[in-house]
Amino acid sequence: MHAPTCRRDRRCGPRVRSFALAILAALFVFASWPASSAAGPGEKELRPPSYGYFDFPTCVRYALVHSDAFISSRINIQVRSVDLKDAHSEVLPTLQLLTRYYFTRARTTTGEGSRFNVQLFMTGWNPYLALLKIKSGQILVDIAKTAHADKIAENTSAIAKAFYSIAMIEKSMRAQKEIVALQRNKLNYARSLSEQGSIDELELRGMTNALKGMEIRVKTLKNQRDEQIATLKTLIGYPPDHYLPLDTRDAVRQILGGFNGETVTFPEIQGNNWSLKILAKKEQLQSNYVTGSYVALLPRPVILFEDIQNQVDRTSGFNFALGFDYTLWDGFRRVRDIKRQKLNAQDAEIRRKRASEELYGAFQRIRGTLATAGESESHAREEVKLAELAEEKAFLGYKSGNVPYSEYMSSRIQKVRAQVGALETSQTRVLNLIELATMAGGLNRYHAGIRF
Repeated sequence: MHAPTCRRDRRCGPRVRSFALAILAALFVFASWPASSAAGPGEKELRPPSYGYFDFPTCVRYALVHSDAFISSRINIQVRSVDLKDAHSEVLPTLQLLTRYYFTRARTTTGEGSRFNVQLFMTGWNPYLALLKIKSGQILVDIAKTAHADKIAENTSAIAKAFYSIAMIEKSMRAQKEIVALQRNKLNYARSLSEQGSIDELELRGMTNALKGMEIRVKTLKNQRDEQIATLKTLIGYPPDHYLPLDTRDAVRQILGGFNGETVTFPEIQGNNWSLKILAKKEQLQSNYVTGSYVALLPRPVILFEDIQNQVDRTSGFNFALGFDYTLWDGFRRVRDIKRQKLNAQDAEIRRKRASEELYGAFQRIRGTLATAGESESHAREEVKLAELAEEKAFLGYKSGNVPYSEYMSSRIQKVRAQVGALETSQTRVLNLIELATMAGGLNRYHAGIRF
């Protein structure tokens, strides 16, 4: 006996309707599913960038804790501090204890000596040089601290340039993708005209090749962005295989914090430049070495403690003596050392003056570049306005039928290219302002958001 069919069984109708409703509900849920869960790699590139929590000040603060360059610089300060403690310990004489056990006794005038011998004596001691070493150690600690501040200013500048480059590349990528889309529309329109025989095949191939070049430009920009992100990770000590969530919105404000460089003068740069401070401290250190070369001509005090036993040619027992140790003849080495240290001091002074002159030249160059950059940006903004007016004129002509669609698309492409040109023109001013702030003591002096 066969099973009843749906026609014969009235209960089958509601089941079919329920099953159909379930299928429709599943299709509706699938259709309304968020697009991000099914997007491929190519679609992700076309979305706006997702802004993270690593803005520029956060990158700097992260680098202060995790950057290998900063950690190495702090270690150098600690090493110099340990050297200074060693210099303090040389102010007091160093005592050395020697013990001996002799298997045979020496015969002295008073009889046989003792088998066990203890000697307590002082090694070479020069309190004058010890005090000079303390002063030199303090200067070296100051140099290490100044070098650490210089390293912070230098790496902050490098972080700023990498961060700004990433922001500019991302803007250029978005503009270039817009150009690609416009060129593709232009090419599709040309293909439709080609099918009608209204356009030359060679012109169509040129448009196709131009589109390919634009797409290659997008890929090149993506590679440049990845390289800059890798550089930024290295600078701040971020794991290279981890995703870095950057927030590059308004990158210029994040980096400069309103700094325009108009109030910076060269005397201010001379007083705050870390490299000049290091050279000045090195000059001070060399002057201390000159003083040390003169002190080497003085006799050295000697304090003697010793307990002698089992010695034939010396007085046995505990001995205490005071005196001076002086080198009568050394081939004039100490005199030549004075001349050597004076020449080194002159060389240190020359290096400091030359660095100050080079700094002044760099300051003048940046000033001139900033003045020219203002004019270039004004010219670029005017080019953008002209391109926008030309695009508006082409749009009106296209609406009225006097301008073909391809010409209208070309005007839109020229407008976007003018915007990219204005963006690239502003980079000169921003990079020079970063250099100027770094030269004048670091970006942190002008930006409270990265003050440390």
